Amino acid sequence: MSDERTPRFNRRLLFRGAAAGAAVPVLSTATRAAGAPRRTGKVSEAEFRWLGTAGWRIDFDGRTVLSDPFLTRFETGLFTGSFDEDTELEINEGLVTEHIGRPELVLVSHSHWDHINDVPFIARSTDARIVGTETTYHLLRAFGVDASRIIVVKGGEVLDFHGFVVEVVAGRHSRNKAHGYFAPGTLTAPPAARPETVSDLPEGDTLAFQVTVGDGPSAFLMGASDFSERDAAGLRPDVAMVAVPSSTSTHRYVPRLLTALGHPGTVVPVHWDVFEEPLADGPRQDPTIDLNGFLDRVRATAPGTRILMPDYLTPYRF
Repeated sequence: MSDERTPRFNRRLLFRGAAAGAAVPVLSTATRAAGAPRRTGKVSEAEFRWLGTAGWRIDFDGRTVLSDPFLTRFETGLFTGSFDEDTELEINEGLVTEHIGRPELVLVSHSHWDHINDVPFIARSTDARIVGTETTYHLLRAFGVDASRIIVVKGGEVLDFHGFVVEVVAGRHSRNKAHGYFAPGTLTAPPAARPETVSDLPEGDTLAFQVTVGDGPSAFLMGASDFSERDAAGLRPDVAMVAVPSSTSTHRYVPRLLTALGHPGTVVPVHWDVFEEPLADGPRQDPTIDLNGFLDRVRATAPGTRILMPDYLTPYRF
């Protein structure tokens, strides 16, 4: 990337990842409002690895949970101004297998290709169950995933998986400058044919997830850069993986979100990378996203919050 397109990050309260393979503890010192839940300061044994885009791998006690895993990362022209909605879906099975471990659960925020593309293969090749919307259910059924492997949710569910808890939060999809977005729509039945292109995958409503492992810190995982303020209010996660918007269409996105969440101790920006380039090349910023402006708004809204700029596949403990 040229110097003109490479962001110059303000290092105050901002941490970057260490080399892959080293577990990096990220401790929060954020001040809590009166009446807020007491924070123990304990570092969770759970390890979080950013898979790029909005994807995460969470490992703890020999168990693995995935959220929006998109590792195949094929070219659609999205980042070169030549987006082709008829781009055929593809799966790099070897790459996906290399990085997912043995997941028992996969959380899907919505059904666009950069969130669901690799999920049917994961469902078929592992024992993982999938949590997602009704649209996600119908698409996975069209891909041949057994219905018993899919957990349909809407938002508001608090699911106990005996060792970790997943709270499902109704969300909203990111908005472009025209206040719209690609491939809206929901499904109430499986499509007539197996999806073959990126345009065959409608959004189908958007969710966020709050995951709490044992008595460790809670993590709020976003798959798109918009939210329902009323649904997010009172969650109070310790760490928030916040999707970075590409437009200003959502009114006061950062202050409204962080206030609703109770000013998390740590914010991890996600979905700001060019997700059509190999993970091995490292994250490169989407040139349409004002990442520095986002970071400045986080600092202005929550000056006690730490910001972690994640690196691909690096394990973090919060």
